[in-house]
Amino acid sequence: MKPILGFLFLMAAASSEQQQKIDAAQWLVGTWNCEDTVGSFKGTYRTTYAPALGNLWLKQTYDFPARNGRPAQQAECLMSYDPRRHYWVRFFAMSDGMWFAIRMTDTETGWAWKYVSLSRDRKPETPDIDTTLTRRSDSEYAVEGPSYEENGARVTEHHVCRKQ
Repeated sequence: MKPILGFLFLMAAASSEQQQKIDAAQWLVGTWNCEDTVGSFKGTYRTTYAPALGNLWLKQTYDFPARNGRPAQQAECLMSYDPRRHYWVRFFAMSDGMWFAIRMTDTETGWAWKYVSLSRDRKPETPDIDTTLTRRSDSEYAVEGPSYEENGARVTEHHVCRKQ
């Protein structure tokens, strides 16, 4: 009987830690207008965060208008904190079929992202951080990265999002 009580205690502690992390990320909940720059391209899009799946996950949706010769696209992400591994997980899927699995670690001002699985060709995982999300205020954040080859040139994504 004692091992079962220990297991239940550990599960309750893990759930509590997960809830605390999700609660700390509630500043994201709402709709954001974003500007992005990738190489010479500049554009805008909208993203929305909402609680999901028993309030232990955040769901992020993206609406990208037709731009840069591409049709309008949508994307959805689910993200949550994994208390057993002590990092965040983020699963990203786009309407064009692209997908990513991302591991996120807390920083003083947001998160550092590491792409751990991708639908498109990429080099093997390295220890380097691929992307950072920096919280500038409760109503603004910036995303820097990832960097990749596009049309023979190395580009880095830059995003600034402001809450409506």
